[in-house]
Amino acid sequence: MIAIFSLSSVAQETRKLESSNMREGEDLEYCIQHKKMLEMLKDPQKMNAYMVEQAQSKSKEESLKDENGFIQRGTVYKIPVVFHILHNGGPENISREQVLDAMEILNRDFRLQNADANTVQSTFAGMPTDVEIEFELATKAPNGACFSGITRTLSPMTFQGDNGNSQVQAIVNGNDVFNGAWPGNKYMNVFICAEIGGAAGYTTNPSSWSATSMTNGIWVQQTYLGSIGTGSVNRSRTLTHEVGHWLNLSHTWGSNNNPGNTSSCSSDDGVADTPRCIGLTSCLLSANTCSNDAVDGYWTSDVVDNAENYMDYSYCSKMFTQGQVNRMRTALLTSSTGRSNLITTTNHNETGISSAPELCAAYFYADKQVICEGESVTFTDESYNSVNGWTWSFTGGTPSTSTAQNPTVTYANPGTYTVSLQASDGSNTATETKTGYITVLPNTGRDLTIQEGFETLTLPDSEWFVFNPNQGTTWSVTSTAAATGSKSLRIPKTNNNLGDIDEFISSTIDLSNVNDLELSFKYAFAKQNSDNDDYIRVSVSNDCGESWSVRKNISTSSIATANNTTGNFVPSASQWETVSITNITSSFWTENFRFKIAYYNGGGNNIYIDDINIFDPSDPSASILESQRLDAFKLFPNPTNSITNLLINVSSVSEANIFITDMVGKVVEIVQRGSLSQGEHNFNINVSEFSKGIYFVNVNIDGKVSTKKLIVK
Repeated sequence: MIAIFSLSSVAQETRKLESSNMREGEDLEYCIQHKKMLEMLKDPQKMNAYMVEQAQSKSKEESLKDENGFIQRGTVYKIPVVFHILHNGGPENISREQVLDAMEILNRDFRLQNADANTVQSTFAGMPTDVEIEFELATKAPNGACFSGITRTLSPMTFQGDNGNSQVQAIVNGNDVFNGAWPGNKYMNVFICAEIGGAAGYTTNPSSWSATSMTNGIWVQQTYLGSIGTGSVNRSRTLTHEVGHWLNLSHTWGSNNNPGNTSSCSSDDGVADTPRCIGLTSCLLSANTCSNDAVDGYWTSDVVDNAENYMDYSYCSKMFTQGQVNRMRTALLTSSTGRSNLITTTNHNETGISSAPELCAAYFYADKQVICEGESVTFTDESYNSVNGWTWSFTGGTPSTSTAQNPTVTYANPGTYTVSLQASDGSNTATETKTGYITVLPNTGRDLTIQEGFETLTLPDSEWFVFNPNQGTTWSVTSTAAATGSKSLRIPKTNNNLGDIDEFISSTIDLSNVNDLELSFKYAFAKQNSDNDDYIRVSVSNDCGESWSVRKNISTSSIATANNTTGNFVPSASQWETVSITNITSSFWTENFRFKIAYYNGGGNNIYIDDINIFDPSDPSASILESQRLDAFKLFPNPTNSITNLLINVSSVSEANIFITDMVGKVVEIVQRGSLSQGEHNFNINVSEFSKGIYFVNVNIDGKVSTKKLIVK
């Protein structure tokens, strides 16, 4: 029977997590392959094409079988694979070792080299079958460039898994090997992300409409890949399961993502020698969930479920049947879906798997590039291919040389240092040198007060850093506009990718002797349209940037300081907003304090920053641009558990924005927004419903700001 996707069930598919689709003890849906297919098949043309292709595939399968029911037995097909790691600098940036471990498991399972296949339950003894398909890491990119079979893309899109197409686009635009499409009829593309829509894995069946598309690849959540690193043995066969789908297999219970549903006994997976079942989420070897197994013509009596099949959800999967192998090999011999091109000699030559890999490039990366004196950096070699020797050179580091593959180096003195690696395969060598790769900051930073109006600053600078992971247009000094003076910091409206992050980061600052602290700056920004979701995040560090804590979010809803415009936004004097941050508590008053202003691109217009000030407001000698300050307002009683009074006097009709935030910058109450008449104003603020703790009352009058702590007891 051919696996069929019912359009009537499309409306029932939602983005919420379904516990019935999770394996026992897990918190992600194990596989959402059929949900993804249903989304695609909402298009009637695609549905019709898919049904025709599935019927043709079944017919082709029958025509390819020999007298023993095998399809070209003894011929091993090889598929080039690329792992695209989409990460934001966290654990989802998995190691090459974890990728290689996953590849070893995938090949082991598909070649029936897994020892546990010898221990299947007696009903299925002798049935585990060698698929005779092998997988090799590609060594040539679409442009012919040599690479390691792995690409890495730094982007927050790794956490935005509801739309896999957007994740693929981020990889196309931002990966470190080749910025363009990786065709799905040339590579089996595997996308490793932190989040993929609440699932452990998914893919789509072969189809003509996605034959050459990069998006016909396989998504795997990073903790479900391989058995080492962030992976685990219990989750290590997720890729085996998804490759089965990618080669046209359904779940053993049929075409849905609902294991345990009794209605599945009336459907089928299109494979005769897998008994009918409703699907298991744990290893229940005695389960016999359907009594109509004989309907497919293979089983002559009622038998137990094939719980140990890779296409079930059990924790004891260890086999494919001959029927499943025939279905997968048929998929790989079908030209209309693009799968057959993968196994051609021409494609093997183009992707680099036709010959033994040779060393063609040295490559390495560091776990961090900016540190404080006395800290260490771990370097990871990812030279390719077949490397067995390493000669490192570390200017300013200890040790200064190393022959280890992945050495750790300590830097004792501030400065900027070069790192070099010569890799060898025994016959050939390749060298990579990264000049100024490691920056070491002083443990004791510069003294307060810090003022930066960008009038004389030239980037790069020893006191300020720009982090531009996507290598697009980023922060630079401009004379186009300024809040004061003639210059400011700007990211111009560009074609940068949505989700790009650009950070402006300080060097170390010595706060060890302050009694209080305030950080302020001005910014100006306009959206291009209301759908733009740009935002700003200000974070601080008390350990030289080893860890960061958010202290201010300027959200999508409040970031604009001017009306939407698609033209080139240049702010007027009234379109600058002042931000004052006073919740940088004493735990951050260290010798190596740092802060950063991060802009998240949501499609908006130009963004500007000016007049950064960091000072101790309790120090009478502290200097700050007076144009940013507002005469203090009165707040009494303080502390309070009921009513506090805010008393303020304005000298003329003014625009006022008065609001209360909690310790992490979340607005908990808006006191005033709009025009205030000249004279004295008294606001009674009821805090009786507030939780106990420290809050901040923020007053912004015509762009001048002041903030006071409010203690609710």
